[in-house]
Amino acid sequence: MKKRLTIGLMIHHLDNDYSKSVLNGAAAAARELDVNLAIFPGRSLNSQLDDKKFTAYEYQNNVVYSYVSSKALDAVIVSAGTVGSFVTPEAFKRFLDGYKGLPILTMENKVEGYPCVRLSGSGIKELVSHLIKKHGRKHIAFVSGPKGNSDAEERLGYYKEALAENGIEFDPEMVAYGKFSEYCVDIVGDLIDRNEGRIDAICFANDMMCKGGYKAIERRGLRVGTDIAVTGYDDSEVALALRPRLTTVRADASALGYRAVAEAVRLAKKEKVEDISLGSSPVFRFSCGCKGQAVSAAEQAASRGDASLKIADEILSAQIQRYDELLTRSEALFELRKFLSAVLEFAQGNGGDEEMLSKSVFLRLLGDETLELTSPEALLRIAKNTRVAAKTLCSDKCPERMISVDNITEDITEAAAERIVGIHYSKVDDITFTHFLISNITKDMTIFGNNVEKSFFAVVNNLYRAHVDSSYIYVYEEPMLHSAKSRWILPDTVLLRAYHDGDKLATLNGEAQKISSSAILDNMYTPPDRRRTMVVFPLYMNEEQYGVMVFELENEYFPYIYSITPQICTAIKLINLVAKLESSLDQIQNRNNQLSRMSMSDELTGIYNRRGFYVFANRILKAPENEGRQAVVIFGDLDNLKKINDGFGHEDGDYAIVTAANVIKSSLRNSDVVARIGGDEFAAFAICDDREIIAKLPARIKSIAAAHNEASPKPYNVTVSVGIYELVCSPELNIQQFMDYADSALYEDKKRKNPDIMKK
Repeated sequence: MKKRLTIGLMIHHLDNDYSKSVLNGAAAAARELDVNLAIFPGRSLNSQLDDKKFTAYEYQNNVVYSYVSSKALDAVIVSAGTVGSFVTPEAFKRFLDGYKGLPILTMENKVEGYPCVRLSGSGIKELVSHLIKKHGRKHIAFVSGPKGNSDAEERLGYYKEALAENGIEFDPEMVAYGKFSEYCVDIVGDLIDRNEGRIDAICFANDMMCKGGYKAIERRGLRVGTDIAVTGYDDSEVALALRPRLTTVRADASALGYRAVAEAVRLAKKEKVEDISLGSSPVFRFSCGCKGQAVSAAEQAASRGDASLKIADEILSAQIQRYDELLTRSEALFELRKFLSAVLEFAQGNGGDEEMLSKSVFLRLLGDETLELTSPEALLRIAKNTRVAAKTLCSDKCPERMISVDNITEDITEAAAERIVGIHYSKVDDITFTHFLISNITKDMTIFGNNVEKSFFAVVNNLYRAHVDSSYIYVYEEPMLHSAKSRWILPDTVLLRAYHDGDKLATLNGEAQKISSSAILDNMYTPPDRRRTMVVFPLYMNEEQYGVMVFELENEYFPYIYSITPQICTAIKLINLVAKLESSLDQIQNRNNQLSRMSMSDELTGIYNRRGFYVFANRILKAPENEGRQAVVIFGDLDNLKKINDGFGHEDGDYAIVTAANVIKSSLRNSDVVARIGGDEFAAFAICDDREIIAKLPARIKSIAAAHNEASPKPYNVTVSVGIYELVCSPELNIQQFMDYADSALYEDKKRKNPDIMKK
């Protein structure tokens, strides 16, 4: 079977509006072309973010770029406009050149030597002209993207062209440079302040910067759309979320992602790929100063008397991304187009039936799942624009037709609203349950302590139930420190701790865990026969890199990854800390035990010292289980130690002491307590219920000493004098009170010692 192609996509972030649109288009193309899509959501190279307190470790995300290689991918798309925003074109080219042997296509920005798919910024030129001609704005400022960014420069160029064509001189003081992010409040504020309030409009190079722009304008007591007109670029979700709604340029980022994947597939097949520029067009709302929705393209087409199908195309293309492409493949979309055309024909008096139009077609289309790119909100706008276009078409001769059109569009609005409510409640339940599962990850991982296998299994078990089709947790053998200034070196192998593929959940151990770092997308544990859209995401906390995860899930659930991975990283950190803490505690306990033994042991002989003798002898004497049992205290003394020291030296004296200790120890059991309690004095304590054995102990000690002397090459004898005292164990007794009795017995034996130490 022919191996399915895998296309990589390197992009900044997953869940900002621009990325969402690009990824939606890319995922749709991957499905239609039956190729795998692997998304690597890092950050901009050399990223310069304003909220540094909370983004100090954002650079860690760029570790995912090291997993991009010709061993794993057949071609890769690089979002040059986001990944390369903060580096020079030369530096970014060196970055791309580093992926040797891998076919590369760029998006947004052209890089020498690589084909590029980009969106045209020409719509900005139309917006600037609209501000001048429609609203009489003469002092229009421009907030560009970063200097050196080709997208930013192109859009700034269209702004300059529009000024020149309308007889307005370009003023560099009317331009500010942002970072394509909402963190531009101070930049826009400074732009307004340094121009002493003469600015009457601001054109932004993208929608995200408009969020910061609105705040800067409002903080100065000015009104967007009245005191200062505002326009953007992208027509992202931000444009509809801002109040007043944003006049902007519709540059279909979804179409960009779709086309990029299609061209990357051709590149992987070694086909010739040329640079492609996709069109853009203005969308007029309220922020530019229009009092109500400006004339839509559909209304303009109706005024011109265009054919109903063309008007329907204008209505639908304004609400559905990649409309022209989808129309050829979606039967539901084709039927919706026919339906709107029929409504418009009906408005012109060209036949048709109101009941048939409203019930037999549209309501069926609402339930058609293939119309997935038409959101309920978009259907509401489609209904509104259809009514506006129909009113333009409806002649004064048949006003009753307009009443019928109103009824039809009301039916559409009501049905779409019901669908919105249903989807809302369904999503609330789904989000609640999913967040419950996600919130359990840290708890479920940590309850198993340092049982790694169970901890990681808990993760995939939760993800299995939380809209994640498959997940693979790869970790490094040890956490890797990676600072902002250090060079990241990807290890040759990673450990696959756990994974799930559908309802198959597993953990791995030993050598089975080891996977080549270039094979995290395709190995013996990944499904060989299913097309997949995957996200490769790093696991890190502060400067510690723990590994990487590969998720397979639908685009709408991508933001969940930003909730899932911090919990996993927190749990990994806790597990590592617990393991280190337990290891440290074990080491401390071992050291304490060792110190305790040392404090109660005699360094020369290895047996107990005086302190050790009293501690352990008393423990046995007072033990409840020994109460009433017969025991014996033994007092021993090495004979003639001074003579050995004087005649043979202190090393021989030490030898004699060690020998005496071994003699006494050999005479008793391992469980008995034997100690050196002074220079040449020894003591022992033993439980012994046999009085006959007790009586023979002194002779046994002397016999073992004699056997040693016979075998010893030393010219002198080592002998021990012994005294014993019998007693009955009791918790109320103390060993110290019996030592004098044993010492007295020793004294009697000492009288019988041989003063001559030399062997015959």
